[in-house]
Amino acid sequence: MIEKLKQLVFGSNNKVAMRDIVENTYNPHPIRFFENDIKDVIDHFSQEIEVISGIVENYNDFYRPHIEKKNELNNLTSLYFEHIKQHSLVYFDKIRDFLQDRRNEKKLAQYLSTARELNNKIICNRTDFMYFDKIFDAIYSYIVEKDGYNLNFDKELIWVFLHYMYWNCDIGVKYDKTS
Repeated sequence: MIEKLKQLVFGSNNKVAMRDIVENTYNPHPIRFFENDIKDVIDHFSQEIEVISGIVENYNDFYRPHIEKKNELNNLTSLYFEHIKQHSLVYFDKIRDFLQDRRNEKKLAQYLSTARELNNKIICNRTDFMYFDKIFDAIYSYIVEKDGYNLNFDKELIWVFLHYMYWNCDIGVKYDKTS
């Protein structure tokens, strides 16, 4: 009985803690995180996207490499980077304005918490992915599959927010470890 209890609490596929649920044990997601916060932020953003205006001071003040250097450090392909520029970049100012709006302080806290958690997961699992492109795919798939594809917003916004996190240096390597 005690062994079974230990397995429930400490074992893999820990459904009690609700963090390590792996429905498909053959091919589990290497990047699992509490995706409800980012889904909540994206949902709220999707409802206010048209009314966001004004630019406030930037909420981050850390080192940001030139984006091409960041792409090199993270092994993001040029094809995928062009995709980001063509499909997601147009939203980045609106996302920044949304997160910096004082009415959305709780959403900013959720966003930053998710970004820190994701970045830690990415660092821990980085060797499982040759290209950062695949990390985006793994995170996106985890979010939509975990929710059973029942999202209250356009799934495209998940990609946009992940790209924003990367572009804004909230996820991914930003320092050259060799210098």
